[in-house]
This record gives sequence, C-alpha cells and structure tokens, in this order.
Amino acid sequence: MKEKVEKIVSGVASGVDATVETAIKKTDQLVSPYRQTFFQKFPTASVFLVTFGVTTTFLGFEKIITTIPWLHERPWLILGMGIMTLMLTGTLYKKLG
Repeated sequence: MKEKVEKIVSGVASGVDATVETAIKKTDQLVSPYRQTFFQKFPTASVFLVTFGVTTTFLGFEKIITTIPWLHERPWLILGMGIMTLMLTGTLYKKLG
C-alpha cells in the first residue's frame, strides 16, 4: 500500500514539476520582449525606479538600525561591519572569478 501511494505521489509531483517548468518557459518567452524594450524605451523612468528602490532600501536599513539601541549607540561598529562586509564580498568576488 505504501509503495502504491509513493508511486502515485511521485507521478503527481513529476507532472506538477513539468507543468511549472513549461509555464515558466512560456512566461519568459512572452515577457522577455517587453522587459528588454521597457528599459530601452524609457531609460529615464528606469533610472528613477532604480534610484527609488536603492533609496528606500537604504532608508529601510537606517530605520531598522535606529530601532536597535545597541547598534544606534555605536555608529563606529556599524561602519566597521559595513567595511568588513565589503571586504568579504570583494574577497568572494575575486575567488569566484
């Protein structure tokens, strides 16, 4: 009985996986022409959207840090953590090529 249930579940999972993969491929085919032309047609709007996203991300980090008293009281620690993060990511970037 257990083996029969496992076969049925495995078959259903394979079918779902194939369906999802097909849907992703078709979606990519439909969206890719619009995705490429949007940035080409509206470069100013793209720059503003990217700027907005980066700015709100930095503001979000700042708000989070100000709510944590231990970090808020130690700006040098935050600076050091930021520099260490940049050094770590730079090292990983060099190692990964």
